Amino acid sequence: MTSSSYTLPAGFDPVTLEVIRMRLDSIVEEMGIAMIRSSGSPVITEAGDFNTALFDPTGRIYAYSDYVQFHIGSGSVAVQNLVKAIEGEPLAPGDAFISNDPHTAGASHPPDTNVISPIFHGYELIGWAQSQAHLVDVGGMTPGGFAPGAHDCYAEALRLPPGVKIFERGEPVEWVRRILLNNVRVPVLYWNDVRSLVASNNTGIRRLLGTIEEFGLERFREYSQLSFQLAEQVVRDRIRAIPDGVYTAEEWTEHNGHVDELYRVACTMTKRDDQITFDFSGSSEQTDGFVNCSYGALVGSVATAVVPILAWDVPFNEGVMTAFDILAEPGSIVNPRPPAPISNGHLTTGARVSRVVTKLLNDACRGSADDTIRDRTQGVWADSWTGGISAGTTDDGEYFVLFNMDGGGMGAGAQPDRDGLDCAGMMTQVNNMLPDVEMNEMLYPVLYLWKQLDTASAGHGSHRGGLGLRFAWTLHGAQEVTQTVFAPTAQVVADGFGGGLPGGGSGHEVWRGTDVAQLFADGLVPDPDSLTAADRELLAINQQSVSIRAGDVFVQWIAGGGGYGDPLLRDPRLVADDVRNGYVTADTARRTYGVIVADGTVDETATLRARTALREERLGSTPSHEASAGLSAPRRDADGWYVPASGARLGSADDWRSEARKATYFAAERLAEYGVRVRPRTEGRRVLIDEFYSPSCGTLLEAAVRVEG
Repeated sequence: MTSSSYTLPAGFDPVTLEVIRMRLDSIVEEMGIAMIRSSGSPVITEAGDFNTALFDPTGRIYAYSDYVQFHIGSGSVAVQNLVKAIEGEPLAPGDAFISNDPHTAGASHPPDTNVISPIFHGYELIGWAQSQAHLVDVGGMTPGGFAPGAHDCYAEALRLPPGVKIFERGEPVEWVRRILLNNVRVPVLYWNDVRSLVASNNTGIRRLLGTIEEFGLERFREYSQLSFQLAEQVVRDRIRAIPDGVYTAEEWTEHNGHVDELYRVACTMTKRDDQITFDFSGSSEQTDGFVNCSYGALVGSVATAVVPILAWDVPFNEGVMTAFDILAEPGSIVNPRPPAPISNGHLTTGARVSRVVTKLLNDACRGSADDTIRDRTQGVWADSWTGGISAGTTDDGEYFVLFNMDGGGMGAGAQPDRDGLDCAGMMTQVNNMLPDVEMNEMLYPVLYLWKQLDTASAGHGSHRGGLGLRFAWTLHGAQEVTQTVFAPTAQVVADGFGGGLPGGGSGHEVWRGTDVAQLFADGLVPDPDSLTAADRELLAINQQSVSIRAGDVFVQWIAGGGGYGDPLLRDPRLVADDVRNGYVTADTARRTYGVIVADGTVDETATLRARTALREERLGSTPSHEASAGLSAPRRDADGWYVPASGARLGSADDWRSEARKATYFAAERLAEYGVRVRPRTEGRRVLIDEFYSPSCGTLLEAAVRVEG
C-alpha cells in the first residue's frame, strides 16, 4: 500500500508497518473464524452475514473483516454512539455491550446485532472489539425480523440502544439475558449466537494484546496512525485523477410494504481536488413502511461502492473514508427519525444508495485521463436481497424460523474486461456464500426441486452481467408455514454501462395445488417444465403472512447485474459458447446480440447480416461508420466526444447525449424483447428506458432506466 507521492516519515520501518497492518487484518479474520465455529446459525456459518472489527478508543477503525461491507457504517456508528452513551461509567475487562436499534445505535436493521467489548492494556482502555451478525429472530410482529406490515419501529423488533451491558467481567448479566430471551421466538439459537459474538470479541482482544506486547503500545499507536495516513493518501491520490465537477444521479426504492409507490434516492456528488461530498438532499421523505435506511446503513452503503471502485487494494481502516463527506437530511428515507420502521431499509434503500454511488463514480471515472481509474467503471450490480422467511411447526412439533440465505444469489455488474459474476451477492458481500441445499434440507422441513441460474436475469452487453439464481422448494416434514417475502429489485432494475443493458428483476410465486407428490411417486424429478399447478400466485414485491401448505411449491428468482458495452460488440464465439452452455437462449442470441448460432457454432455470414440489420433498425437508415469490436462508452479527447468502436464523432458539447439518437420505451416491455424479465408497473409512475445511439454507426452508447416524471 504505497503512493508515488508519499514516502514514509523518518524513523519508520516499512516492514514493521506491513507486519502490524497484516497482523490486524489477521486478527479480525480470526475473530470471524471464532464466530463461525461457535455459532449454530446457518446465516453465520453458511452465508457469512456478519462482520468483525477492531477500533481505537474513540471509535476509529483499526481493521475490518472482508464479509459484509455496509457493516462498516453500522459498526462504526454503533461503537461511536456507545462511547458517547457510557461516558463516565465504569468499565472492566470482560464487559460486553449489545445493541441493535437502527435509530440510536446505527444498526443496519434490528436483526443485525452488535456486541462491543472494551480492550484494556493494564488499566488503560486502548480500543474496542466489535462483532456484528444477523440473528435469525429478534422479536417483533413477524418471524425473522423483517416486517413489511409494520407502520413504526416499535412493531419490528425488541430495540436495544447503546449501553445495554450483556456481559460484566466475563459473566452474563442474567436479568438482561432473561428479558432478551423472553422476547424472541428461538431463544436457544439467539443466545448461542450472542455468545458466539462475545467469543469473537474475546479472540480479537487476546490477539491484539499479544500484538501490543510484541511491539509495545506506543509503537503500535504510531504505526496504526501511519496506516490511517497512508490509506487516506492513496485514496486521495485516486480522487485527484477524477475530473472536478458536480455529478447527479438517482435511484428508486420500490414498495414500502403497504403501497406500491416509488421512493426517490437522489444524490449530488461534488468532487473538488482530493475530496468528494455525497449530498442526498432531494431524496424522498421517510415513509411509514420498512424501507427507511438508517444513517449507519447509509454510511456503509456509500462505503460499499467507494471501497471496490477507488480503494480496491487498500487495506480498510479509518483513513479510507476520510476523503468522503456524507450529507443527508434528517427525516428523509436515507436518514429517518423515530418512529420510522427500518427493518429492510439497508437491503432496499441502502442498496439503492450503493447503486446510485456506483452510477456517479461511473460518470466521473469515465472522464479520467488515468486508464486505471477509467477502468473502474462497471455495470451496476443487482444489489437487491430477494428475501424469503418461513416460520412454522414441523411434524415433530418443533417451531422453526428459516431465513433463506439463497436470497444472496444476485448477479454482479459486468466489468470492462469480463462478464459479471453469477450469483455474486450484493456489492457489499465481499465473501458472499450460498447455503448448501443439503444443509437447508437437513435443518428445515423443505425439499428443493430446482436451484439453477436464471437466463432471464442477466444484463446483456459486450460483457454480460452476472446471472441471478432461481430456485423452488416444497414442504417436507411440515404441513404449513407462514411466509414473508421481499423483492426490492422487481421494477426498477440495475443499469448497465456504456451501452450495456440493464439486468432482470426479482420476484416470488406460490404454485398452488401442484402434482409434485405424484411426480415423485412416479419416480420423476419435478422441474419448471414438468410441474403443473392449479394456480400460480404472483406475490407482491413485499408481503407477509403468506400461507404455504403441503403440496404447494414456493418459487423465487433473483435479479441480475447490468451489462457493459453494446451487445452487438460481443465476440460472436462467446455468444455461441453462452448458447451451448445454457446462459443465453438461441432466440436472445439472435434478437439481442445479432448472432446466429446453428448446431452450436456461429453462422458468420448470417451474423453479419443480422447485426447490420439491427444497427439499421436502431437508426432507421444505413450507418455511415462501421463499428468493430471494442468499447462503446463515449470518450473525450481534445476535439470532443467520440465512439471508440468506430471513431465516429459525437460533438464537443459537455454532454455527448445531445448529439446522440434517443429512443424511449417502457422498460419492462423493451427488456422483454431482449430476453430479460422485469415486473411491469400497473399503476402510478411508469418505469422507462432511454436508449442512446451513435447517429453515425448505430452503436448503443447507453441504456438507462428512469422513472417517468
